[in-house]
Amino acid sequence: MSITLKDIADELGVSVNTVSRALRNMPDIGQETTNLVKETAARLGYRKNLAASYLKTTKSMMLGIVVPDICNPVFSYMYKGIEKVCAETNYTLMLGNSNGNPDEESAVLSNMLDHGVDGIFLVPCMKNTQSHAQLENANVPYVIMQRKFPGLSANFVQSNDYEGGYLAAQHLYQLGHRSFLYISAPMYISSARDRYDGFMAYLKEKDLAESAVQILECDSTRTGGYKIARKWLEQQTDLNSLSATAIFCFSDYVAYGVYSAIAKFHLRVPEDISVIGYDNNEYSDMTFPALTTIDILPNKIGRQSAKMMFDMIDKKADNGTHIEAVISPKLILRDSTGQI
Repeated sequence: MSITLKDIADELGVSVNTVSRALRNMPDIGQETTNLVKETAARLGYRKNLAASYLKTTKSMMLGIVVPDICNPVFSYMYKGIEKVCAETNYTLMLGNSNGNPDEESAVLSNMLDHGVDGIFLVPCMKNTQSHAQLENANVPYVIMQRKFPGLSANFVQSNDYEGGYLAAQHLYQLGHRSFLYISAPMYISSARDRYDGFMAYLKEKDLAESAVQILECDSTRTGGYKIARKWLEQQTDLNSLSATAIFCFSDYVAYGVYSAIAKFHLRVPEDISVIGYDNNEYSDMTFPALTTIDILPNKIGRQSAKMMFDMIDKKADNGTHIEAVISPKLILRDSTGQI
């Protein structure tokens, strides 16, 4: 049998209203009474009826988060950043995986909206703008993270990928590199394009031609990185004189695949070719050699996104005005690019 507020009130000889207000930490209830009510509720096994609360407040106390790949540590750290803020507000998170598929993404969003979530966080797959339209038409607060639809205004939190690409090029150039390979995710993904644009911006400042950078696209996985790097190495006419002396990888996962391909051809990192990753996931200091990378601070992206969400839910922000926040990334120097 479920324990009710009345059961707690009868146990203590107080009113149901007193119990309710004590459990919500209302200031008109003394601390001693509040503590006693909470101790009694815990002893009796009381659990809050969230469905009943939803009917009274029209809030579900749930938020949705949709990402392209829940196995990717970058998205996991974004989730943890959001979760940390939600834990302070009694909100529960629903996690959905789009697998980078627009139809799956739309279905997950619809399911969350049908469940009455109070807001949604989305890392979009970007194959179309349907998800953006869904969120705009849903009349709930939303925050898009890390990827941005070109030309569309949205509530948005991102690590500055243009700046990250710029930092990567600056580091490699200062090491003496003048020929580069950018192994990218598909260029329709905004972060892939922004990283390339930032990379090229620095090289143009140094009067290097656009032809100094070769571009190859792959799916942003270890396997994708391995396959495309192996194909590139197979096409080299002379492994002792590669057509690029440094590889800029879209992600650390891609870089791990690149490492495997380089090893297959009996080449060494960084002696024969330098490699720089992107994301700074938790495994990148355990590779051999340890991977130089760009830290996008995903946990901070998550925390900032959650704070933006709650500002909208609490009406501290105008829901009719889109808000954007951009976080500066950091270059993490390790062994895969050598020393300046």
